[in-house]
Amino acid sequence: MAASSIKKAAIRRSGTQMALRWLLRIFLYAWTITILFPMFWMIVTSLKTSFEFMNGNVWGWPQDLTFENFKTAWLDADMAKYTANTLFVVVLTLVLDFFIVTITSYVIGRYPYKWARFLEMFYFLCMMVPGALLLVPQYFQIYNLGEVLDNIIRNITGNPDFTLHLTDNLVTLGVIYSIGSLPGTTFLMVGFVKKIDKSFVEAAKIDGAREWYVFSKIVLPFVKPIVFYHVISKFMGTWNEYLTALTFLNGEEYYTISVGIQKLINKYTYQSNYGAIFAGLCISMLPILIIYIVFQKQIQNGTDMGEGLK
Repeated sequence: MAASSIKKAAIRRSGTQMALRWLLRIFLYAWTITILFPMFWMIVTSLKTSFEFMNGNVWGWPQDLTFENFKTAWLDADMAKYTANTLFVVVLTLVLDFFIVTITSYVIGRYPYKWARFLEMFYFLCMMVPGALLLVPQYFQIYNLGEVLDNIIRNITGNPDFTLHLTDNLVTLGVIYSIGSLPGTTFLMVGFVKKIDKSFVEAAKIDGAREWYVFSKIVLPFVKPIVFYHVISKFMGTWNEYLTALTFLNGEEYYTISVGIQKLINKYTYQSNYGAIFAGLCISMLPILIIYIVFQKQIQNGTDMGEGLK
């Protein structure tokens, strides 16, 4: 009797677990379709001609596949220039961010000085401030700095028309991006640096290793997973950033791809050339999609890191 009751309870549990698994699968399938369908429709729409949109073929399959929209977006809408500008900003941001974050994290995580603890707490407090609140003060601060530098250089060179244009500069934008993520990333990476067994560092110093050797040959290999994860996520975040780029970039020759997309939409919506709009969106999405497909395992497992063999 007892065995029969246990068997029935096990069957009920098994049935409940199977039902929950199927509900979860259905939810995940629906979620996947919700994400993939707009992407698929965007690609299909980019292959349509303007004549098809005028005839009401908005949701249907393209009658005549054409890649002319991609040529229009790449050349006529200056997407090639915007992509090059964005790539320059992204590379500059990643280089600056890598050196600043890793070196700062190493110093804070390995040295028990009061100023290091103060710096760690300062970064923690900076994480509490929304980046949007700093946008206007940053703009005026950089603008005023540019005015001061302009006056100094004009007095030195005697050129009254010299202007640095710090507020309309891709280098300035890259510096702002790298500094903007410094508090959160440093605070996160310090925790990983502190987990490294001190015996590795002590053994290296006993053998006469200098600080740079300890940092580059011992600490960096241990924190490589989180550094790699940060670089990939920073690439995607910088590539898609819009608000800061819109604030600091005024000249169209300096537009990044996110600001350029807005210009493309305004231009071709008026002309009813929706195929070129969606082609531009496909171009802007392609690098992010490639990065995620190639490095999805590293992105998903980016926060896993061992502490090393003892």
